[in-house]
Amino acid sequence: MASAYQYHTDKELVAKLRQGDEAALSEIYERYWDRLFAVAANRMGDTQEAEECVQDVLYKLWRLRETLYIENDDLSAYLAVGMRNQVFNRRLKRHRERLRATGYEMPQTENLSPEHLLIVQELQHRIDSAIKDLPSQCRIVFDLRTDEGKTIKQIADELGISENTVKYHLKKAHRNIRGNLDVTVWLAVFYYFFQK
Repeated sequence: MASAYQYHTDKELVAKLRQGDEAALSEIYERYWDRLFAVAANRMGDTQEAEECVQDVLYKLWRLRETLYIENDDLSAYLAVGMRNQVFNRRLKRHRERLRATGYEMPQTENLSPEHLLIVQELQHRIDSAIKDLPSQCRIVFDLRTDEGKTIKQIADELGISENTVKYHLKKAHRNIRGNLDVTVWLAVFYYFFQK
């Protein structure tokens, strides 16, 4: 049975969504499910996780409907960015779970004093925060390179961007992460050498 909203524009659907119209969400679901699923499945490599990513993106769209801001009312672009972010966050979570499963949480800490342990934890926190604060495309490139070990060419092909753009994002990621760590590292070194 055809949806009553199948001939509505995306802009009209967003307006109805903001008013709490569940039928508008259903139409968005029907209109975009296949496209979003294809992107998620391609990047996740797991159909169940891909389905969960799509559901999470659409659930978030509904949950934030009253304060929803979509630039130029471009629903397609908004959902594409939402999907990229959702996939990135899931892959990052998967990566951290793999590290924990192999016994890597942070550098060996059992022989550290409480003060040194706090320094190591602060460094780990800074690294995690620096990665999380990267712009979304930059984070995705960084993740593909560091998490999956993909080459610059493979990343460029997967994301449909040039190799120079990949290199730019990697340089930006490293610069931002280093920038966030500079003060912390200096304080850690100072403490280690001068407060023993």
